[in-house]
Amino acid sequence: MKRVSVLILLTVATLSVHVYGQTNTTVYGGHIQNHQGEAVDYATVVLLRNGDQIAGGVTDSIGNFALKADTGAYTLIIQCIGFETIHKSIRLSADTREAFILETSTYALKEVVVQAPNIERKADRFVVNVSPASGKDGTELLSQAPGVWLTDENISINGASGTKVFVDNREIKLSGEELLSYLRSLKSEDIRRIEVIPIAGAEYDANMRGGVIRIALRRRLDNGVQGNISMGTVLAPSLTRYLPSAGLHARIGKWSIQAAASGIFTPNDRSKMSSEREYPEEAVHFSSLSGFDTRSGYGTGRLGAIFEIDTANSVGGEIEYIRQTAKGPSWSRTNLTKGEFMLNSNGKYGQRSQYQTVTATMNYLHKIDNRGSAIKLIVDYANKKSKGDNDYSVTQKTEMLKHDSLYRSHADATYEIVTSDLSGLKYFNKNLSLNAGLKYTHTSMDDYSRYDGLSQQQEWEENPVYGHSLKYKENIMGAYASFSAEAGKWSLIAGLRGEYTQTDDRSDRIKRDYFDFFPNLSATYAFDRMKKWMLVGQYARNIERPAFYTLNPNRLQTSDYSYQIGNPYLRPTYINRFSATLVYNYRYTLTVGGNLHHDLIREFCKQDAGNPDISYITYENHHSENHWFVAINLPMQPTAWCNLTANFVGVRQDIRMTEEAAFKAHYLAFANANATFLLPADFTAEVQYSGTSRLYSGNSEVAPRHTVNLAVRKKFADNRFLLTASANNIFDRQQSFVSRIDAYTTYSRYESALSGRTFKISLTWNFNSGKKVKKSKIERSSADERSRLNEK
Repeated sequence: MKRVSVLILLTVATLSVHVYGQTNTTVYGGHIQNHQGEAVDYATVVLLRNGDQIAGGVTDSIGNFALKADTGAYTLIIQCIGFETIHKSIRLSADTREAFILETSTYALKEVVVQAPNIERKADRFVVNVSPASGKDGTELLSQAPGVWLTDENISINGASGTKVFVDNREIKLSGEELLSYLRSLKSEDIRRIEVIPIAGAEYDANMRGGVIRIALRRRLDNGVQGNISMGTVLAPSLTRYLPSAGLHARIGKWSIQAAASGIFTPNDRSKMSSEREYPEEAVHFSSLSGFDTRSGYGTGRLGAIFEIDTANSVGGEIEYIRQTAKGPSWSRTNLTKGEFMLNSNGKYGQRSQYQTVTATMNYLHKIDNRGSAIKLIVDYANKKSKGDNDYSVTQKTEMLKHDSLYRSHADATYEIVTSDLSGLKYFNKNLSLNAGLKYTHTSMDDYSRYDGLSQQQEWEENPVYGHSLKYKENIMGAYASFSAEAGKWSLIAGLRGEYTQTDDRSDRIKRDYFDFFPNLSATYAFDRMKKWMLVGQYARNIERPAFYTLNPNRLQTSDYSYQIGNPYLRPTYINRFSATLVYNYRYTLTVGGNLHHDLIREFCKQDAGNPDISYITYENHHSENHWFVAINLPMQPTAWCNLTANFVGVRQDIRMTEEAAFKAHYLAFANANATFLLPADFTAEVQYSGTSRLYSGNSEVAPRHTVNLAVRKKFADNRFLLTASANNIFDRQQSFVSRIDAYTTYSRYESALSGRTFKISLTWNFNSGKKVKKSKIERSSADERSRLNEK
């Protein structure tokens, strides 16, 4: 730890001297607008010398640009679609700033002779500058961003789980089809910039392990209303699902108002699981088959507003409500044979569950200067209540007797999260900044469950072995500081986060207090002036706290011979992450690195102590698990009408379950490819492949799986409508698992309608009254804590 701190300080000192010691480099900046006085964003600005491009960039959302170049004579070229090109000879001898007015072009720009790169690599992130004229939606833009993996189920960076998506500093807490629908509603004319951060910095919570994708929207200050309405459906032989959604953004004077609502309604979702056990004794046989018929409804509504007090101050608030209900019968049939003894079990289960979540956010923003310096205060509250009622009927038969049993269960849980976050960002100049902040998070969980069985006297009697009461509190206090500097071909971000955590499990009388440092370092070296060839090194220490469902010791019965139960004694996982990335031509990347886990939380299959024929799933800490990986990102455009992105990750997984055990090595592979074809008449076709090798977790394995998706999209009515039709997992690849314990090995196959072959169709209407509005967003500070509330 001391060596890391000394290295950071020495590097910072060296770069700081370099920043102030250079005398032959100037900054040429300016502002570009049209004749109406409106800022022109995404205009291309380049400096040429003897026909060679020396520096280049694009204007930001308010029309400003800044280029670095040595002193001397240059040709300045400014281009933007729809405007006349500016050519001007300039001589740089000191830092200079100029203003330009672009003339409207009487004809379309036919050829762009020079162009600034639309992808830049900073010390800790890729920055994709989006052209408003590209005509792409959010998913199409993300699929071409370096290292981004996009599937129907998940968005990740280099295949790593836990990636967070933020739009204008607000986390989008959607997943699966809902998240993709939201991103498709964003168009290239809405999106100004996409940032891909593989390793989150010190300003993010220490458990932000999967990286961050940040989407910045264009600022439009005109009054008006903009929104979209979408309706979709997912169909399969045993699945029916409806996906309505709507969003509205309004700008009225100093007020920015946003509202959104969406739902997932599933009147029919059938699935089944089959299991076989392999015993050392040949005379023992076990097989089971379970079926599930689930009907569920999910809805969410969100309303927020931002009031701009003046040009430097604004205040905002947002309220969100989420509700989900699910119910449906399930059944199981199990046959167990031990020599001459045969036992047949038939179970019928009635399951009903629901939860609702209410969140509220308030924030205040004070802008210090025009460079981006600001002070922010965010207060966030989330409350989740859930309950479930289940009825069970089990019949067990042998050749000699028949036994019927009835039992029921009831569960109630309440979760509360309160956070406050104060942060400040100061830009000393374009190349030097400091970001610091304080954060406090309080979490409480009150979980109760009761199991009753029907006695021979036909009376309900409580079974205390299955029931449980859990009262859990957690307090996290954090502070961080992050320093950023650029000097010549070098750029650096160095940060340190400290977190003090206090937990109190009153039910099991478990108390923990611990303090941790989480350093973060990113350094980039450019081999050429235009930064086409770059080498990036990154290091971060992270923590992954147990999700609440893994801590909950309530027994969840899945069949007569299996159940699932949490572990309140779980310890948090610590991760040391480091990587080196070679970047070519801004977007092609080769990354090698490692993720070293201590106390990694994994699922384990175990044998019940009371009945050896029953197995259960619980959660335990691996002593250590190291992932050594290589990742390749290859975005290509072989023709003007075809975009192809291919990603590959190879991993060596070294597992040591206990401190005394030896390491066991496994080799894993992940691949993802996405081909998009731009067809005539505003048609777009997309083919997507996703594949994983055999995976290993605890004493279980997941079989390899390869899926292929096909989608066709049609834009019409001046892009106001988008019609999408797709076939997912067209070869109907299902999921298989293996669990190994000393007594036997269990082979299971899960056939789910939702993860099998499905057909989807959706129609989205984008409407706009007046000029498009500025889509201001409410910042939240408890994004990662809330993710621990998610159901498994």
